[in-house]
Amino acid sequence: MITVHHLNNSRSQRVLWLLEELNIPYEVKRYERDGATMRAPASLRAVHPLGKSPVITDGDRAVAESGAIIEYLVERHGHGCGTATGSITPKARRCRRC
Repeated sequence: MITVHHLNNSRSQRVLWLLEELNIPYEVKRYERDGATMRAPASLRAVHPLGKSPVITDGDRAVAESGAIIEYLVERHGHGCGTATGSITPKARRCRRC
């Protein structure tokens, strides 16, 4: 199952919207920013070294950055929809390695 790692004040909503549109089962794990520093908690940095959000985990794969996540979800779960260009971008490919 896909887990959406949601940090308050992030772009996780667009990922949640796509998961709903594609009817993909998922769970949300919520994180709160530090009130003084606005940084992600250590528990999110354990998922992504920079504490970035949104991040999804799909099995042992972690994908960061909302655009890369959307491309990944459409490519993997889009029921043949593919991506707008027919393949993923080099930037998205790099983000998937996070």
